[in-house]
Amino acid sequence: MAIKTEKGLVLIIGCGHPGIGNIMNSVSKFGKVHAIVGGLHGFKKFELLRDIEKVCATHCTRFKAKIENLYPEKYIKSGVGEIFEF
Repeated sequence: MAIKTEKGLVLIIGCGHPGIGNIMNSVSKFGKVHAIVGGLHGFKKFELLRDIEKVCATHCTRFKAKIENLYPEKYIKSGVGEIFEF
């Protein structure tokens, strides 16, 4: 699901199994991706996150620690009941 905000699109992803790059390419016609929240599955193309402002990797994300280490300024830790403002 992509939500259009003043800052850009916020992607809410149940599971990124189809590929985060594929998902981002599909929604790019609606605007720039500002943030991603959800399961990134086995996502390894970390350079795709370079231009994203906020990343909240959840449940099925295999490389959460790697993403957090590469992008600590944009990484949001997640948990049940979290509230995010973008």
